Amino acid sequence: MLKQFLKMLSNQDLLTQALNDTHEMAEISLRLYELAVRQTFEQPQTALTPEDIEKVRKKDFLLNHFEKSIRKKVFEHIAINDKEEQQLSTAFILTTIVNNFERIGDYSKNISEIAEIKHMLTDEGWNVKLKEYSEKIKEIFQDTLNAFKNADYDLAKKVIDVHFEIKSRINDDLVVIATKEPPLTVNYAAYALYLRYSKRISSHLMNIATSITNPIDKIGYYVGDEGDDIDDE
Repeated sequence: MLKQFLKMLSNQDLLTQALNDTHEMAEISLRLYELAVRQTFEQPQTALTPEDIEKVRKKDFLLNHFEKSIRKKVFEHIAINDKEEQQLSTAFILTTIVNNFERIGDYSKNISEIAEIKHMLTDEGWNVKLKEYSEKIKEIFQDTLNAFKNADYDLAKKVIDVHFEIKSRINDDLVVIATKEPPLTVNYAAYALYLRYSKRISSHLMNIATSITNPIDKIGYYVGDEGDDIDDE
């Protein structure tokens, strides 16, 4: 449905504006995530400044603004158009997608809050692991944006598959952390939170990818090889 809609765009109606705004919102969401990761791992012994924290707050506020604006445009489009021109499925997909980007912004802000105590992330083995997850998520983040912009089914399917690899590994790592006897100098709770936030960001990217691969009633669900739905929680 999304691919058909992209082919139909010929003028700047409200729904087209909402789609263009969603593309911009997606880029801001990616930049916010990249900023939060940089704040966590660059200059680990240097505390965040009020300006650093404000940069994150402004980007998160901008995502919230975009979500509300896109919703308004979508519902105005539905209200002013005849039934056959409402494109209800596309309207629903867009509101679902922007909600996922807004949630990614919230979790990125949570990662930035961990960066405020980054001096306690002193386990180099776990630091390497978190950086590897972050790089993988950046990769599928960009793939998600490209898949969404081009309605690329195969690229969206790749995002979904990689998400489940990340999810499985993070679940195992959370068990390891939960059963550790931590030394007083390392904040393993922060590591666990970073892992959890990373998993949720990956999950929301998967949700966006399913808007391309799945029928409308199965958006946000992984459809297995046998056709069974698997809730990603």
